[in-house]
Amino acid sequence: MINRYKKSRKTKPAFAVLIGLLIVYIVGTLFISIGALFRGLAGPFFDGGIGWFYFAFAGLLVFALCFIGTIFMIGAQIFNARDNELLLSMPIKPSAVLTGRLLALLVIEYAYELLILVPVFAVLVIYGRISLIPIAGIIFFFISVLLLPLLSLAVASLFGWIISLISSRLRRKNIITLILSLGFLTVYMVGYYKMMGYMNELVERGMELASAVRRAIFPAYHLGAAIANGSFVSFLIFALCAVVPFLIMCVLLSASFVKITTSARGPKRVEYRERTLRASKAGAALLKREIGNFLASPMYIINASLGAIVTLAAAAVLIVRPSLITGSIEQFALFIPQQDFSLIGAVALAALAALNFVSAPTLSLEGKTLWIVKSLPVTARTILMSKAGLHLIICGLPTLLAGIVCIIRLPVTGALPVVLTILLPAVVTLTFSLIGVTLNLSFPRFDWVNPIQPIKQGLSAMLSMFGGMALILVLVLVYILSPASSLSLDIYLLICTVFFIAASAALALYLDKSGTRKFEAL
Repeated sequence: MINRYKKSRKTKPAFAVLIGLLIVYIVGTLFISIGALFRGLAGPFFDGGIGWFYFAFAGLLVFALCFIGTIFMIGAQIFNARDNELLLSMPIKPSAVLTGRLLALLVIEYAYELLILVPVFAVLVIYGRISLIPIAGIIFFFISVLLLPLLSLAVASLFGWIISLISSRLRRKNIITLILSLGFLTVYMVGYYKMMGYMNELVERGMELASAVRRAIFPAYHLGAAIANGSFVSFLIFALCAVVPFLIMCVLLSASFVKITTSARGPKRVEYRERTLRASKAGAALLKREIGNFLASPMYIINASLGAIVTLAAAAVLIVRPSLITGSIEQFALFIPQQDFSLIGAVALAALAALNFVSAPTLSLEGKTLWIVKSLPVTARTILMSKAGLHLIICGLPTLLAGIVCIIRLPVTGALPVVLTILLPAVVTLTFSLIGVTLNLSFPRFDWVNPIQPIKQGLSAMLSMFGGMALILVLVLVYILSPASSLSLDIYLLICTVFFIAASAALALYLDKSGTRKFEAL
């Protein structure tokens, strides 16, 4: 990110320091949480004589993370990349193009892998269990770090190719991808929620689970045995299980890469039927265009509107099984009985609304076709407001629905709590719809190859998401730690509502004046 903006402006040292601190914070948090998980497993596994299962379990987690992290990138990165035909028209071997694509994915998988294996190894060193590992096992561990992602990339490429082949023949392929993505996300969230239960089961049934892994997933067993026992035979078996599928996948993809990337596959053509053309006003037409672009990208939906998705899920739970949420609120109330829990819905919905950054990458997604929207006979303000309007519709409607459900299902009593449950999340959504556009004007990214890049790697998206988290955290801390805690919670939330309304007005004024000039200069 720092290098990208050096081309257009001088990078300030403070900016580089802030980015560095953010990276350290994120990576450090992940290291600590994963290290805590394996700290609880190291003792029972090594003391129980199944130390190999410690490494086998780590290998399975690495495989799962790499597989899930790259399977939906395979199609866009290899088969449907925007510059495939351009590269193939050059005097470049197709195998070189494919190798570049695979290496890019492999680098990402190595990053995923290190998030797990660095804490796994650190736990052994910190708690003195590294002495139980033979020297050969330590060597095999570091070599396995290089080999393990090869297996996950081979399997992910196979499934990614199948998904790409099937989805290319479907009319609603984005719906299929969205359903699969939401399925993976649901499994992850449920698994995270039940993590402590799984931890206890791993400890209590370690021998039984280890035997099952040894019988059913022999590459994981040989990975663990190679490291824990220093077994060269087990290491050789694991290495073959990792390298051979990867080489086979490379040969198969190399043989059919040109055909796969240039074949004109597609759904069955639909017969044209004459219909009356409906005209819309400029703002409405631009808003429809933004909504269409958003709904056409499952990865855009999953990444940028996660708060809205969780909001809808929470509303569904409140309707079907309200006891799951009200029970948690009652338990929480035992620790801080003086708080007004009639406003829990307003606080929770406002926090979820701050996680959305739908508007943050909208300008970047114009890419090299930005000139088209700039050439339209509409004002820059209309274009910018249509991008903020996308955020309002996508994130505001779930928030409104969930607010109504909270009023009905939760113990929301009094006129002010009812109003705040609807109004506070709404104005938070409005504020972040404008913040996203404002940030994207300052940090646009038009040089992407895959449209997922400005969504997942764009600075405006990152600042909007983490900035939203930080702002909500600051407001909570202000209430808890400052004299503001002497105020009743409803009055404090009313003040916060006024603050967000004022912020929205200031941002709208900025976009109307300076923002339009920035847009015209892009």
